[in-house]
Amino acid sequence: MKTRIISGITGGILFLFFVIQGGTLLTVAVGALAVLATVEVCKIFKKTGIDVQLPLALFFNLALFIAEAIGGQPTADGGCLSSGGWLALVVYALLFTSFLFRMGKGITQATLVLIISHLFILFYTGFLFVYPLQIRNLNTPDGWQLLLYAFAVIWGTDTGAYFIGSALGKTKLAPRLSPKKTMEGAAGGLVVGTLVGVVLGLFFKLPLLWLIGTGVLASFAGQVGDLFASYLKRIAGVKDSGRFLPGHGGVLDRFDSALFSLPVVYYLALLLL
Repeated sequence: MKTRIISGITGGILFLFFVIQGGTLLTVAVGALAVLATVEVCKIFKKTGIDVQLPLALFFNLALFIAEAIGGQPTADGGCLSSGGWLALVVYALLFTSFLFRMGKGITQATLVLIISHLFILFYTGFLFVYPLQIRNLNTPDGWQLLLYAFAVIWGTDTGAYFIGSALGKTKLAPRLSPKKTMEGAAGGLVVGTLVGVVLGLFFKLPLLWLIGTGVLASFAGQVGDLFASYLKRIAGVKDSGRFLPGHGGVLDRFDSALFSLPVVYYLALLLL
């Protein structure tokens, strides 16, 4: 527990520094997380018997991340150019390359599963890791405030779900995916996460109705993201995705909720703020 607390505090301080600083430092930090997450997912897939090619996955995930980070420049209204275009281009290149390397292996279901797995990894640990940068690049309101708000909702949800679930939890939420999670914990996490986000958001003078609506949706999406990561780990028969942070597991163990929550915050900010 002591190791978990120390590493958590250290990670939190570094997180605040990178978010407020932004720019190249944040891009490099998020890029490193994306690389580590890609390695973790490839290991999970290999444990399920899918022989994904780590070098191929890393190359295209990095290509997509760099293209999105450098090529997607902020516009006057705070959005980013060419995001969908870069994704489409890299997906095309990966699909082309994956099939080219495997077309001599025969007509098998394994080849199809392998190609689809590479595309999944590209989206899950390549494209979704771009959203912290997309949010940080927003300028109406300040992106760093929105990013802190998003993680306040995410971490508030995790904390609320843990403590309320431990105290009041009786009804299993998804026993085959995560036996310890309960309906009561999930509801408590949604309430606590939304409230924490509202308090911080009001300090940043963000609209109350937007904070409440976005908090509820982002909290819900984050819990789905957590269950999705649990699903992947259950298939592979592993407890943690890796050993990124002592006492906290791998990158996916720490950022599985964020991968599903951040797109919600980004698009609702882009459309409504």
